[in-house]
Amino acid sequence: MFHSKPRVHLLPVIAFELIFVMALAANQAFAQKNSPALKVSNKVILAKQPDTYMEVRHIVISGTNREIGKALGDIAREWLGVKLTRYAATVYAKANRRYMERNYPILAKRMKGVAKSYGISDNDDTYVTSYLMYDMGPFSCSALYLPPSVTADGHPLFVQSVDFYTTTLRKMLGMEPVDSDRNMFSRNFVMELYPDKGYSSLVLGTWDFLNGAQSGMNSEGLVVAMLADNNGPKQDMTRPDLGDESGGGLTIFQLFRLVLDTCSTLDEAKIALLNNKLLPGFEPSHLIVSDNKGGSFIYEHSSKDLLGYITDNGGNPQIMTNHAVHKYPNVSSFPEVPAKATYNSFYRYRALHDYIQGHPEKFSFNDARHALTLVQAHTHDADEGAAFPTPCRTMWPLVWDMTKRTVEVSFYLKDGNVDTATGVPQLLFSEPFTFTLKAKSLK
Repeated sequence: MFHSKPRVHLLPVIAFELIFVMALAANQAFAQKNSPALKVSNKVILAKQPDTYMEVRHIVISGTNREIGKALGDIAREWLGVKLTRYAATVYAKANRRYMERNYPILAKRMKGVAKSYGISDNDDTYVTSYLMYDMGPFSCSALYLPPSVTADGHPLFVQSVDFYTTTLRKMLGMEPVDSDRNMFSRNFVMELYPDKGYSSLVLGTWDFLNGAQSGMNSEGLVVAMLADNNGPKQDMTRPDLGDESGGGLTIFQLFRLVLDTCSTLDEAKIALLNNKLLPGFEPSHLIVSDNKGGSFIYEHSSKDLLGYITDNGGNPQIMTNHAVHKYPNVSSFPEVPAKATYNSFYRYRALHDYIQGHPEKFSFNDARHALTLVQAHTHDADEGAAFPTPCRTMWPLVWDMTKRTVEVSFYLKDGNVDTATGVPQLLFSEPFTFTLKAKSLK
């Protein structure tokens, strides 16, 4: 008896494969449709004139974090002429990359985008892609957080006066000048990022185009500001690249960004700050982090033991200038300051303290804005780090309304008339700009 071979029915197999392919194509199309398409806006909102000090750009980017990194790298090359620095050895590159992948994967993705912009591989061990530094220098400032309990409309307000020397880094440090040097704080940005992973953010900054910000807010209502800390661990001011030889860790700019990208509460911010290694950097700095519920804290490092210190506001207004708050917790602990040293950190802190104590009513938005005029920088001194007396000016005064998710900011243009009695110049600013963080992340 002959047994015929079983007949193979191909039609169901073909049909199944066809259905599978169609489903896969549909899923891919759905994913493409629902993934954020890269959008980049790069506009000059304040052009530098022959007699004014700075240019400001408003940059808005939405997309994946890798796409955001690529876009930032492209703009950094075209606008700022940023060149990547080199690692001292491959082991530092590997340690840095591994640290970011484990502790800050959002930045690890953006680093890959920067690498693509500069035409190198994701795993390049020669060039640093974790920052995009330019026109680097130290910074002063004054900051004040007003919780909703002390404001007229119940909106928490955060005000900051971002101050700086109007010169180049080399001149400030007493070094030989170079023709290609740019004045610090002369090329600044307002940047909105809407990533696929991580919280959206609105920042104002300079120096590090990938991470840099002196003040910023995320979609969860946290505001972070960074100010110089005269009592922090000192570094070599002539080496802005310190940290490249330290292995894994975060610069103060990256630590600032980490909070905005990943934290929704003050407790999350504290844990993130305490759990990460701070790399030595160009300038000792401390951070103030505030939320829209009435809380804030100051985070700083001791030059004595290098430990991190946290000072909570206890629901009250909180002030930070350029001395360590954990070392000088109240005005009664301040050293004596000459009456003429009006830009001294202790003088500015006391001016804000006295304004708050002498203000019986609740604070309006205009009251908060007025506080900035009490600590304006229009001096000619070396009190905050210059090698010799150098003009110091307020670069931008700003007010965050943490309920509305807005910031109002004006930008320094030039000096005006000099007061004959005090010798202090009037500062001329642009008309106020208002920016709004429009959405949460594109998850």
